[in-house]
Order: sequence, then structure tokens, then C-alpha cells
Amino acid sequence: MSENNSENSAVDAAKDFAGDAAGKVKDVAADATEKAKEFAGDAGENIKEFAGETVENVKEFTEDAAENVKEFAGDAVEHAKGLGAKIAGIFKHDK
Repeated sequence: MSENNSENSAVDAAKDFAGDAAGKVKDVAADATEKAKEFAGDAGENIKEFAGETVENVKEFTEDAAENVKEFAGDAVEHAKGLGAKIAGIFKHDK
């Protein structure tokens, strides 16, 4: 009978150990899942911020480029007017 009791004790101990191990695995898995959710949330937030900053930078760049084009066009027009006046002056003197 005592052999049977020791077998039962060993089986009970193994069951307890397996139950504890399963509980710890569940806890670790729950922690890992929670951390993964937090990481995904943080990554999503970072992506949103980066996308927002990128859009803002593109808008600023486009606005700056448009302003530069306007200035360049205005300078080109003024330069053409001045050049036209010089050419007209040359032809006036030729007559």
C-alpha cells in the first residue's frame, strides 16, 4: 500500500507542478500579448505622427516651392522688361 501512496504522491506532485507551469505559461503569454498590444499601439501612433509630419513637410515644401516659382517668374518678367527696354533703346538710337 505504501508503494501505491508514493505513486499517488508523485502523481499529485506532478499534477501540481504541471498546473503551476501551465499557470505561469498563461501569465507569460498574457503579459506578452499585452506588451504586443502596447507596442502595436505605440507603433501605430508613431506611424500616424510620422505620416502627419511628412504631410506637413510636403505642404511646406510645396508652398515654399510655389513661392520660389512666383518670385523667380516675377524676377524673370522684370528682367525681360528691362532687357526689352534696352533692346528698344538700341533700336531707337539706330534710327
